[in-house]
Amino acid sequence: MPSNIAEVCRYYGKLCESTGGADEYACNSQQCCEDFNSDGRYGSYESAMCIRECLISDDMIFFKISDLSYHVLTDLRFIAHIHCYAMCPGGKLIGIMVYIKGLPDSCSESKKIFDNSIEKDLSSFSSTLRKLEELFK
Repeated sequence: MPSNIAEVCRYYGKLCESTGGADEYACNSQQCCEDFNSDGRYGSYESAMCIRECLISDDMIFFKISDLSYHVLTDLRFIAHIHCYAMCPGGKLIGIMVYIKGLPDSCSESKKIFDNSIEKDLSSFSSTLRKLEELFK
């Protein structure tokens, strides 16, 4: 695994530590980030790296907004995945390959967080979308 992947993904470990373990997503995402496409099974290294960097960049923006509930933050992180797969060159193809081949095992806990959040409250998810639109106006 190229060393810069581990370096980039260390963001999640540092975030987990800074929240005292309260940010369940961050605490479960460093290994997922490192394992994602580490074997090239989804497509190009460059596309996967763009997705990683985009997700982290979006996450850093979300953390600058101090009044977000954890539920809204989780929704925003889910939306960031859609944004980053769509925005990065080759990202849509990687998204298709993830759908076909499945995520690495190390991503299962992070995926559960999204699945539980969205299934519990679709109206909240819609509200988050509206907040996001306002944020980027």
